[in-house]
Amino acid sequence: TAEPTPDPEPSVKSYQIGDLYDKDGVKGLIFRVNEDGESGLIVSLTEPEQMKAWSTEFITTDATVRNCGEQNTALIYTLQDWQSKYPAFVWCKSLGSGWYIPSIDELRELLIIGSGNSFSHAIYNHKATPFAKDYHYLSSTEMDQWWVYTVDAKSHKQSANYKQYTYHVRAIRSF
Repeated sequence: TAEPTPDPEPSVKSYQIGDLYDKDGVKGLIFRVNEDGESGLIVSLTEPEQMKAWSTEFITTDATVRNCGEQNTALIYTLQDWQSKYPAFVWCKSLGSGWYIPSIDELRELLIIGSGNSFSHAIYNHKATPFAKDYHYLSSTEMDQWWVYTVDAKSHKQSANYKQYTYHVRAIRSF
């Protein structure tokens, strides 16, 4: 008697930078792919219609992590009355669970990749909101009670700016 042939392994999608991720109600453009090709980070297809402030008050929150915006964002969500004092984070939360404002290092990576021709084409092809090239984007990383780190979308240089000023914002999440 012949042995049964094993079922072929289910095919697993291997992603690339610029691909549209659209699974279980979560949509975004992939800007980082991990070595497994099946996981990484996506960026929201849109940003708020109006630029947002990091905070309406000048206090130290300890959201100082430079390489993990998920930690910074989670910390803001634990603050009393955060919904009335942290406009950018309120917008981010409105996207659903898992989304967060990128840390300064994640934001620089996103904007560097986002300025490339292939990613710009992906933005256009998937009808996503293009990055505002002549403006600063907000990170989740604060410098101190007065300042938050931002990144210039054109030069990719980071700087510290007042928390109460308004900036462009994008959310990211893992997939």
